[in-house]
Amino acid sequence: MKSKRIKLATLLFTGALVLAGCSSQNESKSDTSSKKPTTTTAVNSKKNHKTQTTTAKKSDTLWDTNKDNRLKSFIDQWAPTMKQSYVKYDGTHSLKTSTGTVYPDDLSKVNVEGSNASIGWSKDGSGNNEYNVVAIYNYNGTVPPLPNHITYFFAFHDNQPIVLVDQSRDGTPDLTETENSKVKLSFAAIVAGKKINAGTSTNSSSDRSKSNSSSSVETTDPKLIGVMVRQLAMPSDDLSKEINLGIFINDGRYWIGTGTAISDVGYKINGDTVSYYMLDPNSGDSTADESYIEHNISLSELESKYYSTNDQKQTVQSVAGKIPAIESEDNE
Repeated sequence: MKSKRIKLATLLFTGALVLAGCSSQNESKSDTSSKKPTTTTAVNSKKNHKTQTTTAKKSDTLWDTNKDNRLKSFIDQWAPTMKQSYVKYDGTHSLKTSTGTVYPDDLSKVNVEGSNASIGWSKDGSGNNEYNVVAIYNYNGTVPPLPNHITYFFAFHDNQPIVLVDQSRDGTPDLTETENSKVKLSFAAIVAGKKINAGTSTNSSSDRSKSNSSSSVETTDPKLIGVMVRQLAMPSDDLSKEINLGIFINDGRYWIGTGTAISDVGYKINGDTVSYYMLDPNSGDSTADESYIEHNISLSELESKYYSTNDQKQTVQSVAGKIPAIESEDNE
């Protein structure tokens, strides 16, 4: 009997050891399994750290293509409210102002705020100059006294955004900080990645022009439109060689030409529609007796034909800039 009890006790003890071993193995597996997510979390944490570091580096860039495109969009919307149209330096073709200065080529010859500070072109806003220019826009004026121009330089000074303007007509150009609050604040907002509004604002006397409610077209300047109309009506003429080209008002219409019935083209501006008038070549009458035929074209379409590229804009502005003040014959 004792022998049976001893065997039973031995079996129970052995069973307990087996169960204890299984429990220990399960606990070991459980510990191993619970550690795996911890390892995965650590890897993900490293990946996130790398992403944050990369993002921080990208934000350190002062100027890039996206900001440059936003600035162009602002200028394109804002300029028409000033009855102006600006030509952008595209990084390849230099801008020539109506006074003969060429940018960015002549930046080494200018003064900044009255001093001979170093200033030069930069693609990203960095550089060894005191002023690193990232964008240049020029408008050649058409209203006397001629020649005149407004040239904006969007730059960084001590890594801070600043907008300089040049309106010099002779002597050494002296670039000064613009007093145009809309241009100044919009550039700063673009640099900071904030939203901007290109609406009309109060402007300084140095860069001021009359406001205009239309922003769907580049310009409403009657001289610029007149040059485009003349190109449309007489495409074979080289207006850059027309030394006697002028514009006058008669019978409620603008007339552009050299003062002869054959060369003159009449036009009216009605919002986005331009009506222009030419002699009827098929009337069979003499020039003195020929009647004028009315043609119509939208201003936006006219601009797309003759005022959509930098070269076209510079050509139109150059021709318009040589035309004397518009005279009126209605009261004579």
